[in-house]
Amino acid sequence: MGLFFDQDWFDGRLKAAGLNRGALAQAAGLTIDEVEMVFRDQRELEQGEVVAFARLLDADPREVASRSGSEYSGEFEIPPAVAARAQPGQPPGFVVTREVIAGIHERIDRLERMLEMVLSKLDRGR
Repeated sequence: MGLFFDQDWFDGRLKAAGLNRGALAQAAGLTIDEVEMVFRDQRELEQGEVVAFARLLDADPREVASRSGSEYSGEFEIPPAVAARAQPGQPPGFVVTREVIAGIHERIDRLERMLEMVLSKLDRGR
């Protein structure tokens, strides 16, 4: 895990490009919750995510890796589907990836567990 995440640098780059953290999520195939975990330094970026962030922010992947507390070997290239929607200065399009579906599935599971807890408490109160 990285030592720190430079939120100010990332937020500044996003603001300059007229984007928000949701654009980072779309560009890297992450959920907004995963991006927030990265910003709270609770999750390290993977190689492809570093490249996706760099392309979206029009920055060098090594700088993105350094400022995110992640590692970048320089050997990873971003998949073409991600590259197509991460053009600098343009908001990325929405592409459904396995990661997006997995994130949605995780959120639904959490909601179902929470509803089960609430319903069981209501049943006990009767």
